[in-house]
Amino acid sequence: MPRSKLIFAWVAAAVSIAAAISLGNWQTRRGDEKVALQAQADAAERAALLQIEATRESIETVARSLPRRVRVTGVFDPTGTVLLDNRMLGAVVGYQIITPLLLGDGLPAVLIDRGWKARGADQRLDTPTPPAGPVTVEGLAVPRPSTLLELGSTPKLNVPGIWQNLDYEAYEKVAKRSVARFVVRQAAAGAADGLRREWPAPSSGVDKHRGYAFQWYALAALILALAGYFGWKSWRQR
Repeated sequence: MPRSKLIFAWVAAAVSIAAAISLGNWQTRRGDEKVALQAQADAAERAALLQIEATRESIETVARSLPRRVRVTGVFDPTGTVLLDNRMLGAVVGYQIITPLLLGDGLPAVLIDRGWKARGADQRLDTPTPPAGPVTVEGLAVPRPSTLLELGSTPKLNVPGIWQNLDYEAYEKVAKRSVARFVVRQAAAGAADGLRREWPAPSSGVDKHRGYAFQWYALAALILALAGYFGWKSWRQR
């Protein structure tokens, strides 16, 4: 093999090895991030329940200490409900139902993730109406619901309506009300409304990330071994 082609092959191998290692490192970091999130969630579950008072300071305190197990009292406003589409539970597609809880005049509403319900065969959903009057909700306050990749142009957003992902600024603009920068995942207790409240563990998928990382590192090692072997063989034949 001409020397120029040999050098080119080694450079290509080096670039491929660097890319494979970089992708392996990325998968490793993603796994580590999920482990850290799980540790935070576990700590939040062990922490004392925090009462969200009807004050802006109390709402902001929760927003600065997420995730956090909380209790909040207010009145549901079903006209502000949004359904997060294409949420899977097991192998079934459905919606996460997000409804604002009003704490008082002039205060940001607290968005409550009331749970999941399967989409019917006719692709429509009979959304359970939240209880009327003052209610107390307990659950885990998190920065936001799960997000999905959005492809194509963003559809027109309505409240109430079906959304792909929850965006706080967009919600405030459409709903014409301010909201806290967190969502409370309602606890399973008292789920007589037919909604399922089975929240995925933050660490779900860690083994998958670690498996992908191993594959990328193995590929880098294979390229290195092949480049070394064929490069050495070609060099000896010169």
